[in-house]
Amino acid sequence: MCFSIQAQTNLKVLSQKLNTPLNTKAYESFRLLQELEASLDPQELKKILGLKRKPSSDIFKSADKEGRIFPNYFANVMTQEYEERSISPMRYRVRPRGSQEEIPTKFNVFNARLDSLEKRQTWAPLFMKNHGVIAFEAFYEWVERNGKKTLIKFLPQDGKLILAPCLWDEWTSNDKQISFKSFAIITTDPPKEIEEMGHDRCPIFLKEEYLNDWLNPKGLSKNDTYEILTHPYQEHYDYEWA
Repeated sequence: MCFSIQAQTNLKVLSQKLNTPLNTKAYESFRLLQELEASLDPQELKKILGLKRKPSSDIFKSADKEGRIFPNYFANVMTQEYEERSISPMRYRVRPRGSQEEIPTKFNVFNARLDSLEKRQTWAPLFMKNHGVIAFEAFYEWVERNGKKTLIKFLPQDGKLILAPCLWDEWTSNDKQISFKSFAIITTDPPKEIEEMGHDRCPIFLKEEYLNDWLNPKGLSKNDTYEILTHPYQEHYDYEWA
């Protein structure tokens, strides 16, 4: 499980690092969603979004001051249409298209296991269709240390941005007032140094040479796509106790 990530929040810097333009229309739509949320009564927002209870905090929230992204926060995801890449805001936890209610929090729909992409009904409609990449600097996990659950931070030893493949979906409310995209990071078995620290999953770190194919999979077979996902960048991770 990828509990949270450390993201680059400066959009100009991120765009330069990824050599990819921002989808300005998408960011304007996100700003308008935040304004709409502020104008709506919480009870009305609960009804529109299909929530079990009235929201007790902001729904359309971005990274915190330290750049941390948690499930239900919005992050910056790279996608590609034909040959044109762009970066757009998406929520870190998938809300399936057409769902009348939010998936309960007890279900992990912010990480997609590599071995479940065709088996789980949330991922199967998105695999080979709605592919994205989320770039981040580090990720956090809960592990056991001295008999207690402790937060640990993993970061690439060479300081590179992690380019993690993700699947995304787009949800629109019945009254069309609210529409947003959301994503899940694809995870796999961890390298030795992460496993030794007590965690059993790790985000896939895509090689840059595979970005175009992953982002635009129409010309690929499923076998080709799994080849991309099972031959990631072989990064070694350092850790810090958070």
